[in-house]
Amino acid sequence: MNQQKRNRLIAAGTVAIVLLLIVLVAIMVYQLVVIVNLNNRKQELQDKIDGYNQSINDYESQLDYYESYDGLFNLAIEYDIIGKKS
Repeated sequence: MNQQKRNRLIAAGTVAIVLLLIVLVAIMVYQLVVIVNLNNRKQELQDKIDGYNQSINDYESQLDYYESYDGLFNLAIEYDIIGKKS
């Protein structure tokens, strides 16, 4: 093999390695962007879940109140089913 042919092979190998590295870096950056977006979406969904759980707890306490005699009595007064307390 002469010197010129060897230099061409080395240059081609170098170009191939550099292109491979560029592609790998681009893939890594893309994956990093996807991971960040998924983490943000996960946090948004977790916040929604926490809000729904809080709403459920609030509604359960309201349900407990309206299942009690005091709650039913106050509700009956509110809708004029019975007269007011003496």
